[in-house]
Amino acid sequence: MIKKMKIIPPTMRERKRYLLLKKTNEKKVEKAILRYVGELGYAKANPQFISKQTYLILSISHDMLNDIRTSLALSNINVLGVSGTIEALMEKFGKY
Repeated sequence: MIKKMKIIPPTMRERKRYLLLKKTNEKKVEKAILRYVGELGYAKANPQFISKQTYLILSISHDMLNDIRTSLALSNINVLGVSGTIEALMEKFGKY
């Protein structure tokens, strides 16, 4: 008999924020984050890239939002917008 996996309740899930970036090299973004928040901060942020044709979406932990935005700003990488869901991000900033 196969058991179904339990769904994680919303209170135990990792809360994420999605950053909309101008299309840049992912390595450049990773390097900027590592340079300013270090390896521990990088691990806490848990960045994941979602590529689109004309822009880049970066998924990060909500706790590290200010640190990641600062590290990107110091590296001259433009953050076009931030949202809690990809759908809302596309509604607000979809024109990019």
